[in-house]
Amino acid sequence: MFTIHLLGKFQITYDGLILDSDMIRSEMIVKLLSFLVVHRDRSLTVNELADVLWQEDETDNPAGALKNLMYRLRTILKKYFGDGEFIVTSRGAYAWNSQYEVTVDAEEFEKYCDSVTKLKDITKKISHYEKAIDLYQGDFLAKYASINWIVPLTTYYHSLFLSIVKKLAKLYRETGQYEKMEKTCAYALRYDNIDEKLHCYLIESFIYQNKLELANEYYERAEKILYDTLGVRESAKLREVHNGLMQMQKSAEAVEMNEINEDMVEEEPEGAFICGYPIFREIYRLESRRIARLGISEYVLLITVCMKKQAKSENNEQYNKYHIKKAMECLGKALKESLRIGDVAARYSNTQYIVLLPTLDYEDSVMIAGRIENNMYDKIKNARIRLKSDISEVTTTEAFGK
Repeated sequence: MFTIHLLGKFQITYDGLILDSDMIRSEMIVKLLSFLVVHRDRSLTVNELADVLWQEDETDNPAGALKNLMYRLRTILKKYFGDGEFIVTSRGAYAWNSQYEVTVDAEEFEKYCDSVTKLKDITKKISHYEKAIDLYQGDFLAKYASINWIVPLTTYYHSLFLSIVKKLAKLYRETGQYEKMEKTCAYALRYDNIDEKLHCYLIESFIYQNKLELANEYYERAEKILYDTLGVRESAKLREVHNGLMQMQKSAEAVEMNEINEDMVEEEPEGAFICGYPIFREIYRLESRRIARLGISEYVLLITVCMKKQAKSENNEQYNKYHIKKAMECLGKALKESLRIGDVAARYSNTQYIVLLPTLDYEDSVMIAGRIENNMYDKIKNARIRLKSDISEVTTTEAFGK
């Protein structure tokens, strides 16, 4: 029996012998063999195979090119697996020889997923989900994910994978298997790190295991991932989970004040306090209340990274994004070094940082902005980049960024 792996890296096993894409050393042959296996229930015409293997105008003689490619494929199969007739020809069509039984991991994965709907026992459901997830070693033919016929299959299996992971995480939660819940969600996030629900389940698994510090750290990380990739500044789902975490952060038992102080004190603080935007917003609101009570003014600084107009590449958006990304990394370091220990800064967008400057008047705020710019230019040494600074007074009538 042939065992063929299409989820993740392509690999075919027969009688203990292994053949993978690295050994084949031809993307075209891998794509041809994969298509034959996936559609092994029928014969495939020359035109159909040519359409999936070559774009229009890529070859002047698709029938001849296919014949040559098929010859090379048969030669490779015979080299590794013997003289069997693995691919048969009939009336201008090709097919996988049905005499050779085949097991495909993607199909087995789907069978396990479907079988759960017929089960009532939770233990059996968990077992089938676990077996399905073990089979998922990556997206369907991940190396060739942009090929037209592969795209819908990649989407289908990927969506099915995420669906069963979340169902399994829920069952783990119900049965108190929190360590497995953590490992499964962490594994799934390797293949899709923008699924909010997966991040929520992972944080919950930390909470249930009393890994509260880790849960807090991961919450900040998840917020950053969702912002950097999706532009989601604050996920409602993550916020809900985090609120639950904050309520559980300390036990209901009474503690001494010195214990509370020890927990709250920051060890060896250095430079400005750099945080996520949700935390920055809460600090801003608290500070706006404080200055309203004291009757003083404070300022907030918005720094935007821009590319000089003449340096932009209109035809290469990736080129522009690369330089902006590097500039933002340098700006983060410049802020840490240029600001005071009591200042607060957060990333506001893909091109902006926002800074709260307690106790400074407008003139001093302008001076700080200049210091940041100088520090930034010293670090980046990139003539394509410029900084734009906007200073605004903290008020009690606006909820900044709301």
